[in-house]
Amino acid sequence: MLRGLRACVRLRALPVKARQAKQARDSRYQTPINSASRHQNLNDVRLTRAASMSNGGEESAAKKAAAEGLVDSEGPTIFDKIISKEIPANVIYEDDKCLAFRDINPQAPVHFLVIPKVRDGLTRLSRAHEGHKEILGHLLYTAQKVAKDEGLGEGFRVAINDGPGGCQSVYHLHLHVIGGRQLTWPPG
Repeated sequence: MLRGLRACVRLRALPVKARQAKQARDSRYQTPINSASRHQNLNDVRLTRAASMSNGGEESAAKKAAAEGLVDSEGPTIFDKIISKEIPANVIYEDDKCLAFRDINPQAPVHFLVIPKVRDGLTRLSRAHEGHKEILGHLLYTAQKVAKDEGLGEGFRVAINDGPGGCQSVYHLHLHVIGGRQLTWPPG
């Protein structure tokens, strides 16, 4: 009881915008789908992520994706299933062009992804062409907007993994936005 009271007092001590951001972050909104399929799909996602994190983490997941021929594949990805609401995600922002949701394996107190809703051949940043400039700008603008909404006014990092050497394991361009703690340099 005392722990809950302390958390409540700490939350009330925050400025209104920071309190709203924390409450939104802690709400853990799940895309509504029927309960049985939500639990099964969520378990599938967790098992997939757990398997990728064992034996060397993201690096092994990137190598596995490359070995399985998923590099630059136009086949459906886990992100396509999140966009179509086939599997649940903790969505924190959505518009007609992109979607932002919390990473299921956060590397910082705040860690979310921003993805385009339509890949249009944009499986990785190195495949971008001049026709992608608008969506790339929109993704970056959205990343900073959501970061501010999440209370990251003191700073955050945006990372894009590109290809097997860049530890990319899902070939649907995505921006990682991390913050909420002091980040160090150089990364990885």
